[in-house]
Amino acid sequence: MKEIEHELADALRQQLERIPSLEIESMSKDWEVSISRNMALARPDILARVKMADRKVTLVCEVKEPAYPRQVRSAIDQLYAYMTRYRLHDDADVVVPVVGASWLSPESRDICAEAGMGWLDLAGNCRIAFDGVYIERETADKPKPAARNYRAVFSPKAGQVLRTLLLDPKRAWKVNDLAEASDVSLGHVSNVRSALRDREWAKVDDEGLHLTAPDALLDAWCDSYEPVRGKRSFWYSILHGRQWEETLRAALDRPHAAGHAMLGGLSAAQWLAPYLRGNMTTLYADPAVMPELIEALKLKPSKSGANVEVIEPDDPAILKERVEIPGAPPVSSPVLTYLDLSRLDDRGREAAEHLREQLLKWH
Repeated sequence: MKEIEHELADALRQQLERIPSLEIESMSKDWEVSISRNMALARPDILARVKMADRKVTLVCEVKEPAYPRQVRSAIDQLYAYMTRYRLHDDADVVVPVVGASWLSPESRDICAEAGMGWLDLAGNCRIAFDGVYIERETADKPKPAARNYRAVFSPKAGQVLRTLLLDPKRAWKVNDLAEASDVSLGHVSNVRSALRDREWAKVDDEGLHLTAPDALLDAWCDSYEPVRGKRSFWYSILHGRQWEETLRAALDRPHAAGHAMLGGLSAAQWLAPYLRGNMTTLYADPAVMPELIEALKLKPSKSGANVEVIEPDDPAILKERVEIPGAPPVSSPVLTYLDLSRLDDRGREAAEHLREQLLKWH
C-alpha cells in the first residue's frame, strides 16, 4: 500500500502540474490533523494543498486496494468525514475529495461520480474538478496485477460456482449447499462469495447468498473470458446430414458415457437457440471416451478440411453440467455456450446475443 500511495501522490502532482494557474503549496501522504492536545484524528492517505489566484484548495485522497465497488463506497464514507473536518479546521476555501487506487473499474468510477467524488488511478484514469479546474482522462489500460485480480473471480473453479448461481439468480444459497451443488470446497465458495459482494454483484442476507446483478456479472465474465483450456484436435468424418445427427446423438447419449461428452459452441447453440449454422461440429469430450467417439463417428485426423473439432477440457466439471434436450444430443450449458460464442467473429457474437436474449434474460 505504501508504494501505491507514493505512486498515486506522484500521479496527482503530475495531473495538478498540468494546470498553469495552480500553485502547489504542499503534497503529503503523512499529514496528520489534530483538533486537541490529546486526540489525533485519522488522516487521509494523500493530502495536497494548492493555490489558485487568491483561493486555497485542499485535495484529500483516500487510497483503496483493491478498489472494488464495496471498498470504494467505504472510501467515500471516509472522504465525507475528511471533508467536514477540513472545512471546519483548515483555512482552505475549497476541499476536493479524491478516491485513489492502482485501478478503478468503470463501475467504481461511476460510484465516485454519483457521490460527487474525484478519482485517480495508476492506469491513467483521472477526474478532478473544482472551481474552474476540470481534469478528466480515461484509458482502457489495466495494470497487470489489477487485471489478474479482476480475472480471479472467473477462474475455472470459480466458474463452477458462477454457473451454478446463474442457473437461478433469484435463489438464495447457503455456503454448504452451494459448495455441494458446484462440487468445490467450502473455502472456494467463501472466496467467490466475498468477490461477488465486493463487486456488488451479490448480497448476503439471512437466507444466504444470491445474485443482485446477474447481467453485470455476465458482462464482466464475457469481457474477461478465456476459452476452455485443454487439448484441441481436428478431425474429418464422412458422415453428414441426418445420418451424422443420428449417429452423433447415439454416440453422446450412451448411458455409460453420460456426462463425458457434449456439443459446444455453435453446435450447442443450434439446439439451444438456433440462429447460425456452422460448418464445424464442436465437441467437448473426456479423454476416456475418445476411442469410442472416434470409432462411432468415423473420425479421421485432419490438418486441413476438418469438419469436427474436439476439446478435451482440463476442467472436467463443465462436462457434468451438460444440458439434455429431447430429441437432441447433449449440449453445453447456456452460460458456457454464450461465453464460447462471444469469442467468435461478428456473426458468432450475434448468435451469442440471440442466445442470451432467449435463455439468459433476467429481471
